[in-house]
Amino acid sequence: MIRPLSTEVYPAKPLEEFRHDISEPPHIGPSLDGAVVLSAPPVGEHSLTVILPVISSTLSSLDVNLAPFLVSTNTVYEVSVICPDTLVSETRRRLRFILSKAPHEHPKVSLYPWTGLMNHHQASLAAVSGSKTDWVLLLDEFAFQEVTGCDRDYLVNPRALQLPAGPRGLAGSSCNSSQLLPPGRLQAAAYLIPPFVAQSSLLVGVPLPSPSASVWAAVGEHIAHSRPDMTGGLVIGPDTFDQTSCDMKVETEITFSDDGIDENEDRRDDDIQVNSVSVPAYEEGFFALAFPRKEDLRKFAPVACNLHRRGYTLSAFLYDTTDADIDFPSALKGRGCTIPYFQRSNEILNFSDWLDSLTSVPDIVIGLDHQDFVSATFSLTLERPPYLNITLIRLPRSELPHTEWMGTLTLRELRHWNVPEITISVITNDRLHSLQRLLTSVQSTLFYGDKITLRINMEQTCDSETMHLVQDFEWDHGDVFIHHRVIHGGLLPAVVESWYPHCNNSYGLLLEDDVELSPLSYAWVKMALLRYRYGGESPSSNLFGISLYQQKIIELRPEGRRPFNARTLFHSSFLAHPTTPYLSQIPCSWGALFFPSHWREFHDYLSLRLSQHTLPISAIVVPGVRSNKWTKSWKKYFIELVYLRGYVMLYPNYEDFVSFSTNHLEVGSHVKHEPGDEYERKKQSFLLPLMPLSDASSDDARGPSLLDFPKGTLPNWRDLPVLDLMGSVSSMEAIQQRGGERRAVLSECSGVASLPSSIRDLFCHIPL
Repeated sequence: MIRPLSTEVYPAKPLEEFRHDISEPPHIGPSLDGAVVLSAPPVGEHSLTVILPVISSTLSSLDVNLAPFLVSTNTVYEVSVICPDTLVSETRRRLRFILSKAPHEHPKVSLYPWTGLMNHHQASLAAVSGSKTDWVLLLDEFAFQEVTGCDRDYLVNPRALQLPAGPRGLAGSSCNSSQLLPPGRLQAAAYLIPPFVAQSSLLVGVPLPSPSASVWAAVGEHIAHSRPDMTGGLVIGPDTFDQTSCDMKVETEITFSDDGIDENEDRRDDDIQVNSVSVPAYEEGFFALAFPRKEDLRKFAPVACNLHRRGYTLSAFLYDTTDADIDFPSALKGRGCTIPYFQRSNEILNFSDWLDSLTSVPDIVIGLDHQDFVSATFSLTLERPPYLNITLIRLPRSELPHTEWMGTLTLRELRHWNVPEITISVITNDRLHSLQRLLTSVQSTLFYGDKITLRINMEQTCDSETMHLVQDFEWDHGDVFIHHRVIHGGLLPAVVESWYPHCNNSYGLLLEDDVELSPLSYAWVKMALLRYRYGGESPSSNLFGISLYQQKIIELRPEGRRPFNARTLFHSSFLAHPTTPYLSQIPCSWGALFFPSHWREFHDYLSLRLSQHTLPISAIVVPGVRSNKWTKSWKKYFIELVYLRGYVMLYPNYEDFVSFSTNHLEVGSHVKHEPGDEYERKKQSFLLPLMPLSDASSDDARGPSLLDFPKGTLPNWRDLPVLDLMGSVSSMEAIQQRGGERRAVLSECSGVASLPSSIRDLFCHIPL
C-alpha cells in the first residue's frame, strides 16, 4: 500500500499553475518508423510525474539519482520518491539536505512510503494511481545512472504516444522465455522495464501481480491485450531522436543487482568492473545463456553486457533455480544492460523446454562445462532440428570471472569457438627445475573448457629426474603424448619435429622449458586467433603465428642486440595508437603459436635448404642479419622463409612489457656459462612481468589488463602496424616486395607466381 505523507511534500521553487491539454496520441501500428514518433506532439507542459523508488542499497546515491530532475523544466510537474516504511526517516533526512542545496527553481519533490510485503517494482506501479498528471516516468532504483544521454533527453521530454516508450524492452512474456531486445533502433516489445514513459491511464488498471511474477511483464500483457498488434511497448533508438547521431557510450564501471534483491541487503558483493569497449554498428545475433544459478550469470554479466551493447539479443535460463527460490524473477541489471533470466518452472522443466519456448533459434548457447542433470542434455538437445547449427560454448565455473574478453568478439568469431585445435608442445632436456616451473604455469593457465593436447618432447640426454617428472605429470585438459629421442638431435630437430599439424585448423603452441606462462596466455591466443583467422576480415595468408612474448630486444641487427620498445617507436612514428598490438617479421621462440600451413611450408623449406639442392648451406639468404651466424638454430631458417615470403607474427604491446610468457634465459644449447654479474644482467634484459589474472573484487586494480587495447578490443587487421626484421616500421607491401626481389636474385629467375604456403616457387624449385 502507498500512502502519502502530507508533511513530506517539498514544494517547487516556484512553478506556475498549468492545465493538461493534449490531443489524442497518434496510433503506432505494426510498422514502426522513427518519423512517426518524431511527428507525435510532445506531452503537455508540467504533465509528467517522475516516480523514483529508493531501497536500502541505493539510498546513498539518492543525490545522484535526483540530480537530473532538480532543474528548471517545462515538462516535469512532480518527482515522487517512494521508499519502504523502514527507510522513511533516513530518506526524509537525505531529501531535506539535498533540496537545501538544490537550484532555486525545480519541480515539486514528494516522499511516499510503502507498507506491506510488496517490492519496489510493485510499489512503483501502485504509485501511478496517486499521480496528478497524464504522464508518468517510471524509474528503477538506479534512475538515470544506466541511461545514455539521448535516452535521457527523450525520457524527460517525451512524445505523446499511445504505447509506453523507453530504451529497454523484451520480446516474449512472463510465462515464456524472454529475449532482451538489442539497443540502437526503434522496435516493438512485449513489455518494457524501467525507465520508460507511459500514459498514467494505461497503468492505473493493471492488477498487481504476485511476488513470483514479473510486474513489468504483467504491464506489457495488460496493454497488449487492448491492441490488435499485441504490442506492449516501444523500444526507442537513435532514429527516435531529432539528433543525427547519439552518444551511445556507457559508464566504464558497471554494477549489477538482482531485481529480487533483499532490500535490506548490502550490494557490495554485486559490484563488477567492466572494461570500456568500443561500440560497433548494430549486429544481428541471438545468444542463449544456460547457467545453474544466478551467481553464475552474475559472473558472466560483463560478457553479456558487452554483447548486448553491440546489438545482440540475449536470453538466460537458470535451471537450478525454481520459482520458490526467487522473489521476483526478472533480470540482472547494470548501467546500460539488463539480462532477463527465467528459472525452472512447471512450464519449463529442462533445457529442451526452454529452447523450444524461445521465439527464435539461438546462434550460440553458452553454459558451464560441468555435468549435471540439465547440462548433460546440452549436446543431445542440439543434435536435433532446428538446433543443429547452434554453437555450444561450455566454460568452467571458476573461469567465469575472467571471460570479459569474450564480449569483444563478434558473432562470426564466436561461432568458430570450437573450430581451432591447439596442441601444446614442450621441448625439454635436462633442466628439471625449468621444466617443473613451466609445467606448473601451464597447469595454472585458463583454457576456458577447451580440450588441449599436450606433447612433451624429451631429448636423448634427459636425466632420470626429468623422466620421472614427466611420467608423473597429470593433465586434465586432454590427451598427453610423451616422446623420447633415442639419438641426440640437438635443439633444431627437437623444436621442428616436436609438432606437425594434422589439418588446417590445427595449431601448435611451442614452449621450450625455460619459458613460463601467464594464466591468461591462452585467452590472448584464443582471442587473437578467432579475430585474425576466423573473423570476417581476412588477414591474408601472411600471418604465420601469435607471440606470447613481448619484444624488449631486437637481436637481428648486425651491430648486435639493441633495446626495443614498440610503444616508444610508434609514438615517435606518429602512429594514431602507440598501444596497439603489432605485426613483426621476427619469429618468437619464447612462447608462440604457429599456424598449420606455414609450419608445413617451413618443414618443406628446411628439408630443401638442408639438402643443398638449390643453395649451399653457407649461402646468405637474408642480407645483413645476425641470424646468419646461428648455424644450429631453427630460427635462422624460419627467418629466411619469413623474409622471402613477407610473413609476419602478431605481438602483444602492453605497458611495462607485461607479457603472456617470459624467458628465464637458463644455460642450455644457446646460452653459455658467463660470469655471474654478466649473466644476471643479460637475463634481466629478457625477463618480463607476466600478465596477472584480474581481481574483480579489488577496487585498486593496477597495471595492464588483457583488454588494454585501443578502443578496448583487438584492432582490425588493416590497422595493425608492420615491423621488419630490424624492428623498423614498414608495410605489408614493402616487406613482400623486398622478399620477392631477394627470391629473384637467389634463384636467377623471374615471373614465377607466388604460391601461398608452398615452396614450389622458391628458387624456381619444383620438389619431387
